[in-house]
Amino acid sequence: MSENPDLDSSTPSVEQPEFTSAGTGTRAHPLTPADVERDGPLADWPIWLVSGTTLLAGLIGIVQPLLVRVEKHPKLYSALVPYELYHLSKSIEIGFALLLIYLSFNLLRKKRAAWWMAMLINGLSATLQLLRIGSEHSAWIAKRIGAIDLPNYSAIPPMLACVFLIILRNRFRVKSESRSIRLALVTSTVLVTVAIGYGTLGFWLLDKIDFGVNFDLKSCFERAINGITQLGNQDLTARTRYAKWFIESLQMVGFVTPIFIAASLFRPINYKLNTHPRERHLAEEILNKYGRTSLDRYKLLPDKSYFFSKDGECFIAYKTEVSIALSLGDPVGPTEKLSEATKQFLDHCHENGWNCAFMQVPADFLPLYESLNLDVLKIGEDGVVELEKFCKEIAGKKTFKGTVKKLDRDGYVVVKSSAPHSDEELNELQAVSDEWLSLPGRRERGFSLGKFDKSELRNDTIYKLVDPNGKMLAFVNQVRSYKAGETTIDLMRHRVEVPNGAMDFLFVKLLTMLKDEGYTHFSLGLAALSGVGTESDATLQERAVHRIYEHMNRFFSYKGLRNYKAKFGPEWVSRYLVYESGTPGLVRTTIAIAKATED
Repeated sequence: MSENPDLDSSTPSVEQPEFTSAGTGTRAHPLTPADVERDGPLADWPIWLVSGTTLLAGLIGIVQPLLVRVEKHPKLYSALVPYELYHLSKSIEIGFALLLIYLSFNLLRKKRAAWWMAMLINGLSATLQLLRIGSEHSAWIAKRIGAIDLPNYSAIPPMLACVFLIILRNRFRVKSESRSIRLALVTSTVLVTVAIGYGTLGFWLLDKIDFGVNFDLKSCFERAINGITQLGNQDLTARTRYAKWFIESLQMVGFVTPIFIAASLFRPINYKLNTHPRERHLAEEILNKYGRTSLDRYKLLPDKSYFFSKDGECFIAYKTEVSIALSLGDPVGPTEKLSEATKQFLDHCHENGWNCAFMQVPADFLPLYESLNLDVLKIGEDGVVELEKFCKEIAGKKTFKGTVKKLDRDGYVVVKSSAPHSDEELNELQAVSDEWLSLPGRRERGFSLGKFDKSELRNDTIYKLVDPNGKMLAFVNQVRSYKAGETTIDLMRHRVEVPNGAMDFLFVKLLTMLKDEGYTHFSLGLAALSGVGTESDATLQERAVHRIYEHMNRFFSYKGLRNYKAKFGPEWVSRYLVYESGTPGLVRTTIAIAKATED
């Protein structure tokens, strides 16, 4: 609980500061796996088929040139096709084979750019092998198996791959980042130019002792290209160590450049936060109709992008970090349409090369996520206070009674300040906030809670702790919960010097005032890792997280956060993280959450 003055340790970046919003999410219409379509475990077998065939074509393309050579008496062939050109075709075939192996892994990611390149390279590889039919033999195979016209067979995998690619072309929809591709191509062009210049200059500066040849400018240029493109300069014999190194350096540059270009073609789409005001207005309208929790309020913060379902009735608020589209809470919209909206969002993410995750979701729609083969992990519990019970049974107990009585007697009061607020009042709020931020471990966070923003606070209801001299010592801002009868707060800031028990006093008064105003429940926010891995049916991942929780508590006081919130007698409601791609996906999602909440 990073905003609680009674705790010594601050929480880590993935931990919510105290009393951040998260709703209880009471389920009105439970979903079961039968309500949504479940994909089978072999749903992606066509992708594996295409990728595997392309991989096979690549492997054969590497082995085939090693097994065959030109016929023993190729007089007519050698007259039509010089040996140099024949050997060049085999070198090109190996280059195609290596590229096909690389492409096969990008085909598994359903990359559209990989589809285009695989079609081209498979077609060229098959053509190159078919053109050599009848001109080659393999002594090694002939001795062990018998005479085989090898190119007839080795051309089959790339031809099959082309057929499968055409038939299944609609399955490859994942985009690559066009801006990065353009930048990579420009950079690669510059690199090639520099490399050719390097080779040309290098040959020009060589001494005759290096190769026994004096090069003119034209031959320097030609030999530089031969070295970079791996065509080689077979007629040159290095006579010095420097000459040998120079030739090897040209070959290295020739390897690096195409690898850089190929890798750039398959980058995922870069996330660009560019939300139109009309989109935020539409999201707000949908929330007003179908919002369910106090967490929903943070879906309207300016750090979110929006995905709207095709019918425009549902939306998902998200932010992308490390190629993870991180949604805050559940999708919002009519219950019966959430399944289709979630599927559309998954398709949108996968087309952009992203994985998706849903952060701090209640249990309501877990069957929906599980039906889409997403993984679920409990990450903590939200404390929800029943205000009637708190005021009658808890506020007067020893935990709070002495502190409240003392500060009441000393003249401290909690004052409600309704919007709109004057500039003078906002400046005083900022002074308190600045002092709080100066404390060790205190900092602004985002994504699942707000930051100090005068424009936002101007329209919020503020509860202020004021000393006998009228000086503001602390404040909280009330924010809307979309669950009927529930409310919560966002910021909780105090000055460096406050009396003991000041925040307990503020919250006892706050909860009492909210109860008198007609609210029935108050959300204390997420207690991270609370209750994780303790249930009998806990997953292996949850049990592992529990072990981490026990070991890391000495550093981050996770238990202290939960124990402080427990003083208010809340009901604990489980919160979950939904993610995909198993343990590697969980690691990436954790990194994405850390980055999203720190930005």
